[in-house]
Amino acid sequence: MDCDWRRRFGEVLPHARFDEPLARHTTFKIGGPADVFLDARNGGEVLAALRLAREARAPVFVLGWGSNLLVKDRGMRGLVLRLTGDFEVVEFLGGFAVRSGAAVRMPQLAVACAKMSLSGLEPLAGVPGTVGGAVAMNAGTRDGEIGPLVTEVSAVGAAEASARVIPRSDLRFSYRESSLKDVVILSATLQLKTADKGDIMTVVARNQQKRLKTQPIHTYNVGSIFKNPPGRFAAQMIEELGLKGHAVAGARVSPMHANFIENFAEAKASDVLALVNLIRERVRAAFGVDLELEMRIVGE
Repeated sequence: MDCDWRRRFGEVLPHARFDEPLARHTTFKIGGPADVFLDARNGGEVLAALRLAREARAPVFVLGWGSNLLVKDRGMRGLVLRLTGDFEVVEFLGGFAVRSGAAVRMPQLAVACAKMSLSGLEPLAGVPGTVGGAVAMNAGTRDGEIGPLVTEVSAVGAAEASARVIPRSDLRFSYRESSLKDVVILSATLQLKTADKGDIMTVVARNQQKRLKTQPIHTYNVGSIFKNPPGRFAAQMIEELGLKGHAVAGARVSPMHANFIENFAEAKASDVLALVNLIRERVRAAFGVDLELEMRIVGE
């Protein structure tokens, strides 16, 4: 990267870090260095960072909780931006609506809403990651997705000088996809409904316990690796092939859930990718199904 740009970045935003290992910031604990890494604490810092990146023609990547993400071993060029501070606030607006900062973690939001007798996020109580990431990828479970709850999003594009509100009419959601790919999501407003607080908390607790029992949350992983193809479950096909526990160097298919890959022995991104390719080849040969990644792969 242009060293002069790094110097200017450090002058304007002195808490920025350079050559920051992204393995420190992903749930996989895998990933090479970011040229510039910034915890943006407010809207002004976001806009300043985007302006500096635009002037240097540097790419920008927004990092949430670091789940659902594999960063390659040589890291990422340009700016890696993570939201903190002002973006960790939840506001209850009345009329059963809630505005959440993009940096709020999904389980945190689900519990906060349950305590206010607001229902709708129970299926997402066990989903890792932040609200911004969840909205961007329309996160969900077989019991529900976040997309149908979103009424508006506050966001800023890399080439924009200020934030804008994107109404529901301009938003598009599909299975693990949305129309919000080229913006930095700052907050999202959700329309929920009221229900008995005890009933909501019971469902939230049940969903969190189900995740504890069925997913390897105490290992280094990124959640589901593959999307479920129509009418099938990726985990079931992988398990039927006897691949549970199968390893490539430090990466292995989880012995608990076959659609999870674990970093169990200082795995590199290249190990994970080799295992992903092996699984896809075996599933294609046995079932004639081309598994599509749910995990996002970035870097070089």
